[in-house]
Amino acid sequence: MLLLQIGPVLSQGHAKHTETRLQKLEILLDRQQSINKELQIEISECKSMKDKKRQNSPTAVAFSTQLTTHLTGLGHHAAVIFDKVILDTTSSYNNGDGVFVVPITGIYVFTWTVSVGVDDWQNTELVVNGIPYAYTKVDSGTGSDYGSGTQIVVLKVNKRDHIWIRTGNTGNGVVDGKTFDTYSGWILFPME
Repeated sequence: MLLLQIGPVLSQGHAKHTETRLQKLEILLDRQQSINKELQIEISECKSMKDKKRQNSPTAVAFSTQLTTHLTGLGHHAAVIFDKVILDTTSSYNNGDGVFVVPITGIYVFTWTVSVGVDDWQNTELVVNGIPYAYTKVDSGTGSDYGSGTQIVVLKVNKRDHIWIRTGNTGNGVVDGKTFDTYSGWILFPME
């Protein structure tokens, strides 16, 4: 009989111990689930902020334009106005005057292509605030050839600088256009 009394006592003690451990594990599980929910909320908020930052990033600067018309009678230092905007992430290019206004100081890449028709020739230049930084010379030669020239330049420019393409000191004032001619730029990295 003594064994019978010890058995239930051991079983009750073991059951009590198991129940206590189970309660502790349930408390730990509840805490872990609560922490997981908080972390999921924080992750969602971080993703949302990252997406908003990417969408509103002033460093996502890029523009690309085309010249859709044939220009004639251009004098020396006349703006070549690329009238069709293909892309302008910051609305910084004005297709009315052909000027890109720098939205953020940084290192930028600019490139342009100019073409001329038969027996035409024209020099062009990229200018920053009226100062030329890069040049092209396009000459179709004689006969039935067309000419085309492309230039690419990497520059450090400052916020609010005005950048455009203009004719140079030489040429017969003709740019062929018709979507063959483009002017584009983009930021490599900001420096503010």
